[in-house]
Amino acid sequence: MYNSSMPSSYLLINDLRYHYLHWNLGNSSRTLVLLHGLASNARIWELVAPYLAEAGCAVLAPDLRGHGLTDKPESDYGFATFTRDLAALFKGWDIERPLLVGHSWGAMLALDFAAQFTHGPLAPAGLVLVDGGFSQLDMLPNATWESIQARLSPPRLAGMPVEDFLARLRTSNANWQLDDAAQQIILANFEVSREETISPRLTYEHHMQIVRAMWEFKTFERYRRVRCPILLVPARAAPPRSPQEEEFLSLKESGIKHIQSNQKNLKVHWMENSVHDIPLQHPQQLAQLLLDFSQSQF
Repeated sequence: MYNSSMPSSYLLINDLRYHYLHWNLGNSSRTLVLLHGLASNARIWELVAPYLAEAGCAVLAPDLRGHGLTDKPESDYGFATFTRDLAALFKGWDIERPLLVGHSWGAMLALDFAAQFTHGPLAPAGLVLVDGGFSQLDMLPNATWESIQARLSPPRLAGMPVEDFLARLRTSNANWQLDDAAQQIILANFEVSREETISPRLTYEHHMQIVRAMWEFKTFERYRRVRCPILLVPARAAPPRSPQEEEFLSLKESGIKHIQSNQKNLKVHWMENSVHDIPLQHPQQLAQLLLDFSQSQF
């Protein structure tokens, strides 16, 4: 039940059929490429992108391999593969030096790409990391691959009735009530059967391949290679927070302090009282941050 009303197309790259959403193509000198997070899809930008397009920007948001309506090969879910895909997308779209924006795991992909392509037409004009790419999982107290595997293993939702899933969404966060648009965007992460049950578009096996790559990802090494301006947009949830939420927040705060002490041309804007899915909860505010940042890069 992807059902986006936004303009979309497909592009054949690296032997995969890549699906992407797009706005205002060919009508702007400012192009933004928006990357979704793990087990998400391009529709998470559906509330943000129209504000960018109205301001005159061209916007592209792909479903990354294994996600959304893009093909789902059995292997190759490491960062090097996704970076290769992104480079091929840039060439296929015939764009140069866009503002590259990533959410959550997509922020890690954006950071990896910017660390590899520091000069030339593929080098981003700027980098925006939305609640991701600020720390390393191996810096959590007593972290092991086994503990991270247990923490980040996705819930087994296959076979759950759609209405039960939506009811679960509506009660998932006491500080934010998802509206119908946000619920439908999240539901697009799943295929819906004739029996009205859900199945994740990203398989469990592929999900865990990506989690393993995240565990091995050396965040701060990437920052040392990035040459473009960077904007960090971390979320800080309203209290009360669970012990695990406090632990991840502490990791995020310490990671950002480390980045600030070592990185030039860096800005940080905290989204206070915000859930992780900033593009859904605060789309207009996030869009304005992107526009303000982009104006200084183009």
